[in-house]
Amino acid sequence: MRNLLSIGILAMISTLSCGAQWPVIEQPGLDGSSIQQHGSDPLFAKLQGAAGDEHISTSGSADTPSVRTSAIPGGSSNFSYYLTETYLNPGLFTAPAFRASLRMAHPPGSGPTRYPYEWRQGAEGFGRNYGDAFATRISTHTAQYLVGTLTREDLRYMPSSSHHFFTRTSHAIAFTFADRSRSGRCVPALSNFAGAAVGGFVGNAYLPNGFTDATHAGQRAEFQLGMMAAGNLFREFAPQMPAAVREFFMLIAR
Repeated sequence: MRNLLSIGILAMISTLSCGAQWPVIEQPGLDGSSIQQHGSDPLFAKLQGAAGDEHISTSGSADTPSVRTSAIPGGSSNFSYYLTETYLNPGLFTAPAFRASLRMAHPPGSGPTRYPYEWRQGAEGFGRNYGDAFATRISTHTAQYLVGTLTREDLRYMPSSSHHFFTRTSHAIAFTFADRSRSGRCVPALSNFAGAAVGGFVGNAYLPNGFTDATHAGQRAEFQLGMMAAGNLFREFAPQMPAAVREFFMLIAR
């Protein structure tokens, strides 16, 4: 209950403060005006699965610092993002394998409450944990897409306009709790909360006894929300990472 209250407070603070942190971008097709884009890194076209919405342009004087932004998508871009993030990348197979390996190396619980033998050893154990990771991934992303469609959220990450490390870090974390609607307004990230909840509770259908109660499901949901924050941090700082490091993280965690 305490954790839920903390998450609610973070969501409220993030929603109230996002307007001051994020630049407002004019939306195409909403009021007939064009998009004004500044200095976006083209890598985000790959990271966010929407190359057509990324633009590089300059405006103002030569000494005006660039602002890194990404465009708000149209009605079909959320589905394109969902397909890219969930299915159309190698991480669909490699990320669950990485997580399954970690789970077998460090199984949850201890003593009598430890994972049973068939979940900890051998090819069968790896297959069980791989299936759990795969199901969690698919269910989380699907719930994000469905809820985001209903609430008209922009599911893609919008980078910070700042060049300062701590500002960019706080922006990435806050984006987990509050994002943008398709009209550009700051809204609670209901899609993230729904995805984390579904990803946490889906395991109740097949995990071993002792790990299918509401407490463990809530812990798994909190972990999924934390992974979303980590993903935002990756998207924020990926352009400054070496290519090999960036590709490695995309394979194990995307």
